[in-house]
This record gives sequence, C-alpha cells and structure tokens, in this order.
Amino acid sequence: MLTRFSLYRDMKVVTSHERIVGSKRVVCDEYRDNHTCKRSHNEYDYIDTYGPFASWQGCVEVRPYPYNVNDKPASGGPNNTGTSVGDPVTMFVPMFAPDEPGNHWKITQDPDEANPKTYGAANSWWNDDPTSTTGKTRQSNMAKYFQPRPIDAPVLSKGAGPNYSCTTTPITPLTDVTKPEGLTAIKAAIDLMAPNGNTNVPEGMAWGWRTVSSTEPFTEGRPETERGNDKVVIVLTDGENTYSTVSSDPAGNKSTYAAYGYTGLAYFGTALTRLFTGTSSDVGQFDYSSSNYTLALNEQMATLCNNAKAANIMVMTVALDMSSTDAGDKKAMDALKTCSSDSRFRKDPTDASKPAKLFWNATGATLSDNFKEIANELSNLRVVS
Repeated sequence: MLTRFSLYRDMKVVTSHERIVGSKRVVCDEYRDNHTCKRSHNEYDYIDTYGPFASWQGCVEVRPYPYNVNDKPASGGPNNTGTSVGDPVTMFVPMFAPDEPGNHWKITQDPDEANPKTYGAANSWWNDDPTSTTGKTRQSNMAKYFQPRPIDAPVLSKGAGPNYSCTTTPITPLTDVTKPEGLTAIKAAIDLMAPNGNTNVPEGMAWGWRTVSSTEPFTEGRPETERGNDKVVIVLTDGENTYSTVSSDPAGNKSTYAAYGYTGLAYFGTALTRLFTGTSSDVGQFDYSSSNYTLALNEQMATLCNNAKAANIMVMTVALDMSSTDAGDKKAMDALKTCSSDSRFRKDPTDASKPAKLFWNATGATLSDNFKEIANELSNLRVVS
C-alpha cells in the first residue's frame, strides 16, 4: 500500500552527477545545404548517484472528529495482506506537506520550461510535472515525487519541504523528576521549547491528555481506575487560536498546511473540511477567513475540555501576557477560564458558594508565583475524620 512513509522513503535527490570518460559525442543542431554541419554541441553520458531527500520528523495531523477531542487509542491499519482492519480513522497520520505549485528550475530543453511559471505558493519544494497545466493539478500529481530531485535544484529555505509546519520539539513522556536524571531531562526539554507558527490550543491540550493517559500512544500514565491518583493537564498559551490563510492560493488550499491539513480540501469524500467537523452552525462551513478558523478551533477546544473533565482529568489553564482590554485576548481568556476545572479547595472570591476556577491570568513577572499557586493546589491535602 502506498503511504506517506512510502513517499518519504522513495523520494530521492541526485547527490552526484559524474561524466563518463570517453562518452563525448558531437550532435549537429543545424545543417548547411550541402549536408555538412553548420552548428553543433557536445553531449556526454553521466552516472548519477542518489540519496534520500527527507525523513519524517515525527509530526502527525489532527485526527478527524470526534477523535481529535477524545483519548480513544488508535485501532486499525493494513494487515499482512494489505487489507485495512480495525478502525483506521482513529489512527495518527504522519504529516506530509504536499509540494505546492511552482517550478523553480529548468528540467527540459523546451523553451517554455526555460522560464517556468512560478505561482508564489508558500511551500514549493519539488519540481512540478510540466504536463500538469493548473496549480491544482500540479499540486495533486503524485507522479512527480518519483522523479529524482536534480543536483542543481535550489536549496530549500528553512522549514520548507514535506515537514513544513513540523517545528515543535518532540513530546517528553511522563518522567519521574524525583530522580536526578529525570529532573535533568525535563529541564532540558523545557529549555528546547520555542514558540513558532500558529496557536492551536486544543491540539496541544489533546496531546497533554494523551501523555498522562494510560493508553497508547503514551503508556507511562497510571491506570485511570487507580484510586488516589490525579491526572492533571496544565494548558498555557499566550494568544487566541489561529490557523493561517494564504494570499497566493494557486491550488485552492485556502490555508497553509498545518495540523488540520488544508482547510480548502474536504475530508474523506464529504463536503466539509476537518477543521469544521463537529462544530455548530455558528461556524461557517465554507467561510475560509481567519476569524472563522478561530471560531472553529474555539469550539473544538470547548468540546475537548468538557470531554477531558468528564474523564476526571483536572484541567488548569494559564493565560500568559494577555490583555483584558483586547477583544481577541478577552475571548481567549474567557475560553480558558471556561475550560478549566473547579478547585477542590478554594472558593470563588466573588461568590463563596462556588468553587474557584483553576485559571490564572499571568504575566512574565507573575508566572513563577502563579505556578507556586498551582503546586499548592496540587499538594493541598486534607485530613478528615
């Protein structure tokens, strides 16, 4: 079966282009009337060697609804006969950003290819098939990936290629920080973290839940049935949910390629993109604006938060350097507060009949104290008769 792993494995780049000694031959381009050669050029034979072009860097796409907002373990895939078994829709699909339209180098002697059309797409990293006549067909034509990338092709810019938008560091599994090596590993992982790209709070939180879960893909978490064991996910973000639109869109993608794929492509034979599935009528099903993307992500986040809390996950949320006077930040903070669990010990300072929400509006200056409050919340034990 052809999979995205197949593409990563089979894409090759020419690593050397060596001329064969003694292979020179003269080819006549134009003859005189007396049949003698008026203009000629030399041609040679070459031996090319090939190497791998790229490897999968570990990022996966968001699972389709409802599996993007729950902790159901993956089940499915091809068996040894190539037949799909189980429920493949639950599986985590490796990210593979398609080569977007735009030739960047000459591949034939055809004068029309000497100055190929460039479409201005965000992530053009492979040579298009020149027989594909539109931006959409140039992107979708898979035959191009089985043609080696020429040795003189331009160097890709940072972040371009099939791993486009895969910029985060790998997830660190649950680690015992009472051991020196565990604490060192956690601190090193924190130091490597860096913000980049869009803000996708629900997917970050979903992976937090999967990390503390006892089921695949991470199994370090204790069983959910174990008494006296709290599972806690702390969500920290510095902005509202976003998903990028594009200004030059020759293939009709409607967005850059990211965790939900392209928003302009419908999912699995339906008319709906994955980002909009499972959302209410408040989300325009064919509205490809940034504001509608944010609205869809907010609804996905709300569903995920409710599912996590229903599964006895304690959710703590932290807004970092957000302004209560900014409309976008205010919506993001309201969503985080709604997402958070109720405190088991503290009361709402404005209404003592209600528990306080496990939400903190932090700044860089207060973050250390806020996390001390979080630690106190987790360690606030009670002895009762």
